[in-house]
Amino acid sequence: MNIGETLRFFRKKLHLTQKEMLDDHLDPSSYSRIEHGKQIIRIDTLAEVLKKLSLSPEEFFSRVSLDKEQKKFRELFYYCAEHLDNQTTKQKLIDYYLKLAKFQHNLKEFSNYIVIKVYFSQYWKEIPPLTGEEVQKIVDYLLKKDYYQQYDYLILANTIRFFSIKQQDLVLFRALPIADESLRDPLTINFAYNMLTNLISSRIHAKDYEGATKYLTMAKKQDKAGKNYHFRMNLQYLNNLLEYLVTGEHQYMEYIYDFIKLLENIGDIDQAEILKKEVTYLTHSNFALISKNDFPNGLFKC
Repeated sequence: MNIGETLRFFRKKLHLTQKEMLDDHLDPSSYSRIEHGKQIIRIDTLAEVLKKLSLSPEEFFSRVSLDKEQKKFRELFYYCAEHLDNQTTKQKLIDYYLKLAKFQHNLKEFSNYIVIKVYFSQYWKEIPPLTGEEVQKIVDYLLKKDYYQQYDYLILANTIRFFSIKQQDLVLFRALPIADESLRDPLTINFAYNMLTNLISSRIHAKDYEGATKYLTMAKKQDKAGKNYHFRMNLQYLNNLLEYLVTGEHQYMEYIYDFIKLLENIGDIDQAEILKKEVTYLTHSNFALISKNDFPNGLFKC
């Protein structure tokens, strides 16, 4: 829904008339045009209307679609991720990817291009993996930025495992701590935290336990308010995995399987299975260094 449709939705649910929505800045005809999408509403006027509705901005904007094109992309992306063999939707996403491969108009489209490549190159031969040139382009772009936005952190979460250690250190110096973290939306913060956990995991898979320890120490300094339990639990899992690989002490393996059991109990079966395979691979075989394209790659919300 757009802003006008959302205002009409809440007004009717709360059994209010258009007349009851008016104030010194709005006349009946103006408000009617706003609800029907024929007139733009000023942000300060919208704030007054939300007061009349006793609505928080978060509750209101959770129903507003300000970017229908991106909403459609996200729906297609996640449907394809869950239905890899659906040829109709697969072709739609591939066609969109090919369009982006020729040209991206903005950061959002660049981010969409990256997440398609990183995730679906694992499954579809039509989508090639990231090239070294593309990784360098991403690094060069990020090193020029002084303020990272949501799409920047999404790109980082998906690609930081492809960076060299030097590149990772240089980018993290700019990305962390998250500037204005208390003012950021939860999704942006989650992308930043996913960047860290993905980085630590990639260091463990590369047998760079010293590097994994360094980044784990850095990660533990984030989320100072202790609000993001998902992030903190993932850090604890990675900490236990690293401790087991370094010390071989069985207690850490017990902690790992306690966490996996917790995921199963809350219904996150897919993530539990991914971690079981990861633990088996890293601990029950003489695993060799693998291509960065073969590191476990989860599905990041975009």
